[in-house]
Amino acid sequence: MVNAHAVLLAGGAGRRLGGTDKALLDRAGRTLLDHWATALAERGVSGVVVGPQHLSRHLTPHLRLTREDPPLSGPAAAVCAGVRALPPANSEDASEAVLLFAVDMVNPGPLLDWLVEWLPVLQGTGEQAVVPRDAEGRFQMLSSAVGRAWLQQRVDRLLPGEEVGQSLRWLLDGAQTAHPVLPYDLSGDVDTPEDARRHSVSYSHDRPGGGSPPRPA
Repeated sequence: MVNAHAVLLAGGAGRRLGGTDKALLDRAGRTLLDHWATALAERGVSGVVVGPQHLSRHLTPHLRLTREDPPLSGPAAAVCAGVRALPPANSEDASEAVLLFAVDMVNPGPLLDWLVEWLPVLQGTGEQAVVPRDAEGRFQMLSSAVGRAWLQQRVDRLLPGEEVGQSLRWLLDGAQTAHPVLPYDLSGDVDTPEDARRHSVSYSHDRPGGGSPPRPA
């Protein structure tokens, strides 16, 4: 059993995809949200999906739904909403972690396994977060692990609404952080029609207000 909870961001507007709901994009006959729900369940990881209410019917019992207020107010606000919706932490367990992911990451199982291998870094080394870099040196904030105690304290100390419009780099500022290199095959996500074609992602028929499928270039 992985000693962690997940916060899965699933409320992005998908503007470069015609406004399509990313959580309901289809890969191999299943939505991206379903791929994530299955990967988390298989590894015994419960958590919170941060996204619109219509996603509730797509969730499995180990996941609950919440939403940042106001909606679409940025990744820091979404993560804070997710942390506040987690079950109470075990005050005697300093090793618990929070895993931060985006629903449009297309290889959830292998990504989870890779990140879980880095969790011991958060135990007794002085590090409070694992934020990988990709091969080009860019931080992959939504493939990260953060110590639950540190993140909970950070969120609890915020003023009302302080996180609105802020980035995850802002939220995690001050954490002692390890930066391993994320393997290339784990970094795939879907931001553009070209990404969708590259990762064999098509558009689910169940996409309330979700716009049109991407057209070939």
